[in-house]
Amino acid sequence: MKMCPSPGCSRAIPEDVRFCDECKAERARSAGGAGALGAMDAGGGDGIRSHSSGYTEELDKQRKSPRWQRTRMGILSAHPMCSDCQQVLAEEVDHVIPAQIAVMQARESGRWPLDPWAGYYLRSNLQPLCRACHSRKTLADKTHVGPWPNVLEKYDATPRKKWSF
Repeated sequence: MKMCPSPGCSRAIPEDVRFCDECKAERARSAGGAGALGAMDAGGGDGIRSHSSGYTEELDKQRKSPRWQRTRMGILSAHPMCSDCQQVLAEEVDHVIPAQIAVMQARESGRWPLDPWAGYYLRSNLQPLCRACHSRKTLADKTHVGPWPNVLEKYDATPRKKWSF
């Protein structure tokens, strides 16, 4: 016997089985969504379960884009230490509010009509984390209950440079 490898699950399963029956059913439900944000667009849940097995295809394109690599490197160079434990160099850049939720909230706001993925790149929603803290945070995101905070409130509270010409 072994433990089910699905994050947050501690059920015992036979050696020749990959996931327990409950996790298989949950993965099948989350994979059944349609649209750019997976299950969230289809009205099936909060979209976080798709995060457990990786991003949706559309979000994965953003994660692999040059724009994300520049944003990621900017965050890591400006804040090299893990923002959670403050003891280890950060290796990951995490969305404080999950990417699917941030993208949806930014789209609904109508602030960036020419950039449907603006919510993915909001620096006010990004934090540097070490791998251990990132794993803990991801697990906490999956078990989150209730509505998510509005990502734009923190964006609006972030100081901006005032330009004068």
